[in-house]
Amino acid sequence: MLHGYLQHHWVGSTAGVSLFQRVARTHGIDEVATAVGQLADEIEQERETLRRVMHDLGARPSTVGTIAAKAGAELGRLKPNGRLLTRSPLTDLVEIEALRIAVFGKRAGWQALRSVADADPRLDAALLDSLVARSEHQLEKLAELHLTTARRRIAA
Repeated sequence: MLHGYLQHHWVGSTAGVSLFQRVARTHGIDEVATAVGQLADEIEQERETLRRVMHDLGARPSTVGTIAAKAGAELGRLKPNGRLLTRSPLTDLVEIEALRIAVFGKRAGWQALRSVADADPRLDAALLDSLVARSEHQLEKLAELHLTTARRRIAA
């Protein structure tokens, strides 16, 4: 069960890293794009931490899941926005909301692993505590970026 759970979170982390990197490149508000870029670096580091956790537990990332996640991230770009060839300014807001959802899911994964760490000595409880705290900080930052984007895009 644990291996399957980790593989599911690996797939999610693959899609999440891709989404964070794309939003950092394409967001229409420079200061938000810069902040998302910094978060993208953190999210990518955490994905590598997940890889190490998986390795320590004898689990391997799913190749098929990784490919599917990357394809899904690209397909996610095909959303109705009322424009055929240009990016809607509202996309900036919707994408920040998607980033928040991704980090909520990531935090839930770290919390689930932390909840079994005391019973499984292969899991580093202190590491998991720091990853949960980091996710909470990321959620706070994304909440600020969400409101900044909302004020700039909806009010406009």
